[in-house]
Formats: sequence, structure tokens, C-alpha cells
Amino acid sequence: MSLKNKPRKTAKKKQASLSSLIRKADTVTSQYIRQKYADTQGIVKCVTCDTKLHWSQSHCAHFMERANKSTRWLEENLHPACPSCNVFRKEYHKREYTLYIIDMYGREKIDEFKSLAREVISASQVRFLAEEAIEYYSAQLKYMA
Repeated sequence: MSLKNKPRKTAKKKQASLSSLIRKADTVTSQYIRQKYADTQGIVKCVTCDTKLHWSQSHCAHFMERANKSTRWLEENLHPACPSCNVFRKEYHKREYTLYIIDMYGREKIDEFKSLAREVISASQVRFLAEEAIEYYSAQLKYMA
């Protein structure tokens, strides 16, 4: 068989690395959450201390830490916070954030988050969750625009 007649392999679409998917999911999710809670001037209130700041200067705080992939992109787990509370005032932040979650969603939500956070999920499940977050939050951002 000559090289001309040799069947060509179809190129597989290169799959994005898991770390790049996670980074993209974090970015789009954070942008959506912070804009979702912003008023018409773009001002959000810190979930912990009620400080008001522009959404672009706020953080996207996670009630259950980001390390817990099963809750990392859950909308109810995410709220705007000032950088001071989210980074430097951890004990205060966790205490006040817990009260906020109870007031907003009920005590049961904390138990639900804890149960989800205990789940061990595979890399393929993380990939699925990241892709799902990218699709969902990107669509939400377009809807907001």
C-alpha cells in the first residue's frame, strides 16, 4: 500500500487538562457569584462583616472550603466576601458565615454540605463537575449581560 492510499487517523480533540478546567470553572463561577449579589452600582456586601465594596474587589467565599470538590461550585456554598474576612479573619469569617447559611438555608444545609464534602470523588467526576460549572455559570453570566 502506498502512502497516498494509507488511511489517515482522525485527530482527536485534545482534552483540556483538569487543572485548567478547574481554574476556568473557578473563574467563571466567582465572577457570576460576585455579580449575582451586586446591586445596580456593582456593590456587594461581605457575607461576614457587611462591608460594602465593588464586586470586582470582593472574593467569592466558600462556606465549605474549595478543597472539597463536591461542593466547590455549588451556588448555595458561595457568596461575596471582603478580602480581609476571607483571607485574614478565618475564625470570625467561619462563625459569621455559618450563621448566614443557617439564616438563609436552614441548619439542614450545613449537614448537607458536610455530607457532600465527605464524599471522595474521582478525577473524572471532578472533570464533569468543572465542565458543568463552566457551562452553567457562563450561561448565567450571558443572561445577566
